[in-house]
Amino acid sequence: MKDPTTIEQTVAAILAKENIELVDLVIQHQGKKKLLQFFVDKPGGITLDDCGVLTDKIDSILEMENLMEGAYILEVSSPGVHRVLKKPAHFKQFVMQRVKIVLKVPLEGRGFFTGVIASADENGFVLDDGTNQYRFAYENIKKANLDPVLEF
Repeated sequence: MKDPTTIEQTVAAILAKENIELVDLVIQHQGKKKLLQFFVDKPGGITLDDCGVLTDKIDSILEMENLMEGAYILEVSSPGVHRVLKKPAHFKQFVMQRVKIVLKVPLEGRGFFTGVIASADENGFVLDDGTNQYRFAYENIKKANLDPVLEF
């Protein structure tokens, strides 16, 4: 298997030509096989039919580009309501949305924050937790996910 960054960059570049964003790639061990989970999105959202078509397309990319060796399990899905935020563009896209973040280096003794993205630029974003506003640099974000309040 090529390194995960190479897989992610290769697949992302090919999908981008069709206006499909590779939001995230998660690689795990599933017994003796690797499990590759591709989370994709496009304007208007991803449908179940899209996932089927993209599964075949990504499988072809992995084979043609010789990115995987041996058996693997491939899953393609939408990022979901708790989608991961990885790039500055993601934070900009979801300004005024509620997020949960985990920091690499704690701030004021806290490693976790939840709040609304008040603003975002190329270097970082401002999180409003309802009491205070904090500015975070992207390089200090270990993990960030949308954290919508779901009402039933």
